[in-house]
Amino acid sequence: MAMHSPMSLRWLTALCAVGASLMWPAAGRADEGASPSPHRARPNVLFVFADQLRYTALGSSGNEVVKTPNLDRLAREGMRYERAFSSHPLCAPYRAHLMTGRYGHLNGVPDNEYRLRTDQTTLPQVLKAAGYHTGFIGKWHLGEGPYTPDKRYGFDYMAAYNCQHAYYKTTYYENERGPFKFNKWAPTGETDLAIRFVEEHVRNQPDAPFALMVAWGPPHWPYDQYPPRFKIYDPAAVDLPPNVPPQMAAFARQEIADYYGNISALDAQMGRLLSTLERLDLAKNTIVCFTSDHGDHLSSHGYGKPADKWMHYSMRASKATPYAESAHIPFLVRFPGRVPANASNKVMFSSVDVMPTLLGLCGLEVPEGVQGRDLSHVALGRNGPPPPDSVYLQNMGPGWPNRGKWVGFWRGVRTEEWMYARWHNNEREPMLFDLKKDPYEMNNLAGRKEYAEIRARMEARLQQWMAETKDPFDTGPRDPQTGMLKLGQEFASEKWNRQ
Repeated sequence: MAMHSPMSLRWLTALCAVGASLMWPAAGRADEGASPSPHRARPNVLFVFADQLRYTALGSSGNEVVKTPNLDRLAREGMRYERAFSSHPLCAPYRAHLMTGRYGHLNGVPDNEYRLRTDQTTLPQVLKAAGYHTGFIGKWHLGEGPYTPDKRYGFDYMAAYNCQHAYYKTTYYENERGPFKFNKWAPTGETDLAIRFVEEHVRNQPDAPFALMVAWGPPHWPYDQYPPRFKIYDPAAVDLPPNVPPQMAAFARQEIADYYGNISALDAQMGRLLSTLERLDLAKNTIVCFTSDHGDHLSSHGYGKPADKWMHYSMRASKATPYAESAHIPFLVRFPGRVPANASNKVMFSSVDVMPTLLGLCGLEVPEGVQGRDLSHVALGRNGPPPPDSVYLQNMGPGWPNRGKWVGFWRGVRTEEWMYARWHNNEREPMLFDLKKDPYEMNNLAGRKEYAEIRARMEARLQQWMAETKDPFDTGPRDPQTGMLKLGQEFASEKWNRQ
């Protein structure tokens, strides 16, 4: 993997200056006599992601129980990345991957509640410099409001909150103003704001492209806070994976039924967004992506949630593990006339690849310092560099500052055929699963002699990933109290320094 040096401030300043000269004013129409913007033909971007929605929970992923007609339509009209993974399956680290295309040991966010470093180039900064009107709506989890320009990382407009999962009591800031309260289910209010953003953009900046991110909180727990009209799933009829322990089956069925209710409710909001693009005649020139920041165990492999104090700390996860339920996520992309309809690919696609791939779809260069790969050529059907043979997986912290022990610090590699992971200082038994014979990852082969050669080969690939990404997992200094790597990370809020 090519590793670039961080982009210089001088280069970014020059780029922003050029981009600014090509943009229409932030408010009001351009003068009628003005020449068309040279970026008028650039595609708009609508990037939507849910929180804790696992790959198997969409109809387009083959689920015959959950009802997701709008997302299924998006998949039919575009391409499915079937092997997309959250390389650090946790809320804030994923968001930092999305913003920077870099892993947490370099971008400043090795865990929740850490500050995204400012000496690196972000996705909205690149888009803004290229003439885009940029916006973010929903769960941010990279800092608390109010969102002054220095806390927006290149977004012109933010209607956001840091981390709230009381979906009928959510408050948010609009840039520096607020807090305001959603007097409705939060994703409905967020979709209202997203539609308003697009409508105002068309009215005020018709010759500039927009790039809008919408980050919904559900189906992250609490699972029972969603509109009643979507309480349509019978727990007895949900698809219970075989890796859910029998003693947790009844509990898991009820959670999955509510989980699907949340997803169907989100699907309805996705339908509103797609209808808005059609109503405003934007659908043909808008890249629409849908994905998730990570998955959810929902009792698979016996995992509970952080509040389940009766369980051993290493099993209070629901995410941040190497298992597919945690790391495997949907990724759908529609770009009419450019990305073929009803298509799929099986490339190994990491969350650090999202930023460069989006830029590639927009026809923009990937800035220096990005570790992910531009895999847009796969979606566009063009020749390009061979896709990676695997994805690199990490967990770098305890989930929240000062939480104490959790699932542990691990690194992993997932290929088409194998999943391998190991923990720092052999804190837990390594994992090795044959994904073709054991897709539910129930038979750990790491300790069996007949698989020693495969384990060694996977360990060598893991070592290669660590070297290529400059990850100091085995060698870096660690905090004696938390065990976390000392990477110069800083808390996003002063309140964590006082705890």
